[in-house]
Amino acid sequence: MKKKIVLNTFYTLGIVVSVVGLKWAYQAHNFPVVGLLIATAIFFLYLKVSIVKEVRTGIKDKEKSMAAAKDETN
Repeated sequence: MKKKIVLNTFYTLGIVVSVVGLKWAYQAHNFPVVGLLIATAIFFLYLKVSIVKEVRTGIKDKEKSMAAAKDETN
């Protein structure tokens, strides 16, 4: 779980750096870099969404297993 939290933080930083770089590149009229940074930001967003989905399903599975164990003891 700690690894996923660290990855999520890394992906968030990647998105922020991409957006800041996107602003800089657009103001400098450096359009190939704008395209690259858009692609990078989309990639980081995809990775972030996928890891959030993994964490949510992991939490739901853990809750189900805990509820099943609780039912067995009663």
